[in-house]
Amino acid sequence: MNGNQRMRRVSSLAVAAIAVGGFTLGVATPAAAATHNNGTLESSEFGLYYNSSLGGCVFDLGAAENDFADFRFKDPSSVNCSGEGQSTNDNTASYRNRASYTWYVWTDHFQEGTRGSLPGGYSGNASSTFKNEISSASWYIF
Repeated sequence: MNGNQRMRRVSSLAVAAIAVGGFTLGVATPAAAATHNNGTLESSEFGLYYNSSLGGCVFDLGAAENDFADFRFKDPSSVNCSGEGQSTNDNTASYRNRASYTWYVWTDHFQEGTRGSLPGGYSGNASSTFKNEISSASWYIF
């Protein structure tokens, strides 16, 4: 391989690496650095509460979850909040969006069923359509 061929190959590899790196950065979640699902609703997270009026344990999300079946409400303070250890699937009575962007919830797994949107900063009780019916959530729509 002569010098020109080597230079073209190195250039091609560099362009490919930059393209892959740019793609990876472009699909990162807004809250990728946040710790989520630890039972504490932190800044930039979306929380689902076991009870109405933001009561009981919280299931905190920093990234999309397509199936709540394997997740449980957590109590980070060891005070045994209401709902501790209960499945988050079809068990949400209220929610709070501490992110600046909209989160979406669905009544079925994998973003199926009825969809609702919760704008940044929103908190409140779930409507009759969503109370104890939420099975997936995401900040983006596929």
